[in-house]
Amino acid sequence: MRTCVILMALLTCIGLAGTTFETVVDDFEGYADSDALRAAWVPNANSNLTSETLENVLNGQSMLIQNNQNSPYFAQTKFALDGAVHNVHGVNLTYPGYYAIKMTFAVPVNNSTQPWGNLGGSGGDVFLTFYDCWGQKVMGASYPGDVTPSGTGWTDGIVWEIPFAANMVAGMNLDNVEQITVGVNSTYYGTGALFVDDVVLVGQIPEPATMLLLGFGAIGMLRRR
Repeated sequence: MRTCVILMALLTCIGLAGTTFETVVDDFEGYADSDALRAAWVPNANSNLTSETLENVLNGQSMLIQNNQNSPYFAQTKFALDGAVHNVHGVNLTYPGYYAIKMTFAVPVNNSTQPWGNLGGSGGDVFLTFYDCWGQKVMGASYPGDVTPSGTGWTDGIVWEIPFAANMVAGMNLDNVEQITVGVNSTYYGTGALFVDDVVLVGQIPEPATMLLLGFGAIGMLRRR
């Protein structure tokens, strides 16, 4: 009976092979207020992150991070993945078939008069980084384009997709990811400000040959038991 169930599940997966799927890391809709946001997204103590708040911008609620034009000229905040335990184990991002991460971001107009106040935002580099449970950097990318307001599609923002393979640190892997960090670097024109929304992992169901091997392996284990 169990063999039949596995075969049926396997055939279903084969039928879906190659299908892209997404897993939301954070869409920023579940936070009651900015204090709740800061409990989940923790400012990096080494950066000059002066403000981290929830704002109704982009696709509903989003995260706004800011820093002043002072050394070290970058603002960074970090988010721990569910299931990761520091110095013990992280989350394996390759096993489910994930191959990329994407997020929506926008840089506000320099000295704009918006409800949240006057913000800078021209200049600087938007970045996203993975760290494993031992604090080692395993993947990192900077947005490969203009991060001025016109370059980020303000006010709707742009979706930035980051493929893992092209941005891995040499010799590292994604078997034990603990933290995702996002931020803005080299904010040398006034106050750096960055809106972040919809952080999403992107995956693909493996091809039929891989699914068959996994399925036959599972059937063999059942028979041995």
